[in-house]
Amino acid sequence: MFLSLLTHSVLAQLTQAFRFEQEIKSSEEGFTVISLKKEGLALIRDTNQHSQGNKKWQLEIVDTTLAKVWSTELDIQNRLVLLGYEYNQNYLYLLFREDAGQRNKLKLFTISLSDKSIETDEIKFEVDVKISHFTMSGSSAVFGGYINNEPVVLLYDRTSNQPKVLPGLFVRDMSLLDVRANQNESFNILLVEQVGKEKRTLIVRTFDHNGNLLMDDLIEIDPKFSVLSGLTSTLERDELIIVGTYAEGLSREALGFFSVVVDPFHEQSVSYTDFSSLEHFLDYLPPRRAEKIKLKASKQRALGLLPNYTTHIVPFRIEERPDGFYLLAEVYEPSHVSSTSYPYSNSLYTPGYYSPYSMGPYSNSSPYSNRYYNSPYANSNSSNHSSVQMIETVVVKLGANGKTVKGASMKLNNIRQSELEQVGDFTISKDSIFIMYKKDADIFYQHEIGDQDEKVELNQLKVKLQGKNDALQHENENEGTIRFWYDRHFYVWGYQTIKDATREVDQTRKVFYVNRISVE
Repeated sequence: MFLSLLTHSVLAQLTQAFRFEQEIKSSEEGFTVISLKKEGLALIRDTNQHSQGNKKWQLEIVDTTLAKVWSTELDIQNRLVLLGYEYNQNYLYLLFREDAGQRNKLKLFTISLSDKSIETDEIKFEVDVKISHFTMSGSSAVFGGYINNEPVVLLYDRTSNQPKVLPGLFVRDMSLLDVRANQNESFNILLVEQVGKEKRTLIVRTFDHNGNLLMDDLIEIDPKFSVLSGLTSTLERDELIIVGTYAEGLSREALGFFSVVVDPFHEQSVSYTDFSSLEHFLDYLPPRRAEKIKLKASKQRALGLLPNYTTHIVPFRIEERPDGFYLLAEVYEPSHVSSTSYPYSNSLYTPGYYSPYSMGPYSNSSPYSNRYYNSPYANSNSSNHSSVQMIETVVVKLGANGKTVKGASMKLNNIRQSELEQVGDFTISKDSIFIMYKKDADIFYQHEIGDQDEKVELNQLKVKLQGKNDALQHENENEGTIRFWYDRHFYVWGYQTIKDATREVDQTRKVFYVNRISVE
């Protein structure tokens, strides 16, 4: 018992050995923070400095110790705003679009981190496409979206300078769920098709970076269910898995998670796991209510009925590990859902279908506005929510066969957002699942050890300041978050007002900061 408690204590230790800090003014634009994985972080912002019809954008590259390794400025046309970004294989990609008028006129910056060269591409689509997805595959930019209510995927090969429309889409009864780059310069597209009132089919296709079809697979969905969302993995493992949420009939609330390992040469069995069967999924509810739901669901299963516990939930990422897969998702409660959406709703033929991804418009509602789409690191729901209450972060472990092994969860304490955005994140250390999130100047975290089923302890850690004489006066509660970075490391960022009484002048300063959080 003593050794078990000692192990629990050791695993729970978090350190904050490194911090990046830059003083800012309240009138200045905020930074967008982009993970470069083991290469560090990219920090970019509009400086609001103008010259000859262009604006200067500041780009900072820091390493994994948050030490600055490169700083430069980009000259960006005044009308262009940052729409999306991506990183792979030592290249950072920044996607800009005109903030009005030319919706399909894009500008792509390709920044080499090895030789610090910067190249630009002007991308102009001849068709009116409402873009919902963006990623990079090799030298090609991949865009997913809709043309006249029909899904489309466009490929822009930087070597040929010609946009290309992938064939086989343009079907009215299809919804585009995912566009995701793999580790080997190929990419996946995931669609769901409804034929008639009951038959629903998942369609997953993999292409090389030139747009050549490598794999095409159809997977039948149980006719009782509809698919609300779906993600593909990125071939870090040999297997490609699809994970998402499903509902009964045309419901807009999810009943559970589905998962399936893609095998185009054999018939595939889709695994359906209702939420009430996951051990810790209902931990955010009062214990008596959670137990009542579980008991009712057990009786319904015994009678051959579907459990009727449903909720709003959105999946954010799949982590691939040697022993299988881990899915991160979050439960939320919208205060209002509009019948329309931006940039496009996937509710084409049934109100139960929506896309958990959309590239939201640039917003200047806050001097620290920082809400850009980036695939595959973060997603936002396309439904128009006036506000969203984030309730719980959920991590589900799936075996190599795609079957659910176990789940872990962490209740989120009074997190309300204007948009549906990821709040918590996780990493795996030995046999433990660490989950954490940021609220104001605090990091809340907990971990589930091995196969233990007991509720785990919630821990709290202050965001560490830079100097020993620093005293936190204010943390901007509307900006900043925590994200998984690489291995057992996270990065947390935000904006603070700090006072150092030992300074002779300028004792109070406003700063943008990034801290590295490490699981030791």
